[in-house]
Amino acid sequence: MTGYALSGSNFDVKLLFVATGLMALAVPSLLGQAGAAAAPAAALPASAPYVPTMTFDVASVRENKNVDFAAGFTMGTEFAPHSTTFRATNGLIENLIGAAYGVDWYQIVGAPKWPFPTFFMIAAKGGSEADAKMAALTGDQQWAEQQHMLQALLAERFNLKTHWETREGDVYNLVVAKGGPKLGAQGSMALSAEEKKDYEDQPIPPLMQRGEGQGMGFVAHGCSIDQLVRMLRAVFGRPVLDRTGLTGKYDFVLKHQGRWDRDREADDMNPTPPL
Repeated sequence: MTGYALSGSNFDVKLLFVATGLMALAVPSLLGQAGAAAAPAAALPASAPYVPTMTFDVASVRENKNVDFAAGFTMGTEFAPHSTTFRATNGLIENLIGAAYGVDWYQIVGAPKWPFPTFFMIAAKGGSEADAKMAALTGDQQWAEQQHMLQALLAERFNLKTHWETREGDVYNLVVAKGGPKLGAQGSMALSAEEKKDYEDQPIPPLMQRGEGQGMGFVAHGCSIDQLVRMLRAVFGRPVLDRTGLTGKYDFVLKHQGRWDRDREADDMNPTPPL
């Protein structure tokens, strides 16, 4: 597939400090009027930053306590393209915070220490008017609105509160290994029966995490290198920069057991390599 190298340079990284209260789970619940009080983008001065205002009309949030680790399971958080429809399948709180604030796990400090795994199933959406407004926005404006919607959901259901700080650390570079990339082109890998069942008529996320009993795996359907890099940042707990030069979208399965060799016991005979 690809290789990575560790650079010795320092970087400044913003850290998101969070605090949560007691979880309030209810299905469904009204969270507010989607798109209320939003000014048309064209009416704003060219120099004015876009201010997101949208929230979900309805949302279902529940903890999934029936995960079968031996049989395997799927994890994913994704908005349907150009819409207010959001779905989380076995989402950890760090996944949800990361999606809401555009940060990786290593940037989140103070997340609740719930027993692993504490998985959440979420289905949320705005109304037809909100979808129409979302589809008319630019890509950056859509991302801002979707993050705002998730932030409001986390504040409502998890009593989430946050603030930002900046610190220094090290960085990885992702590079193509000798012999070139071994990634399959988008569409070269058929969907599994489990994936079809889990997502039905919903869009398949480009990159999903899957537990397979003897380790973890990542399954990609049309994944860009940028999306892969964002996943690696979260797993390694530090910035990862794309130095591959690859611009396509790819299908692949990436299996691993732990992140580094030091994550494994000396007598661990599992042949699955660390990430």
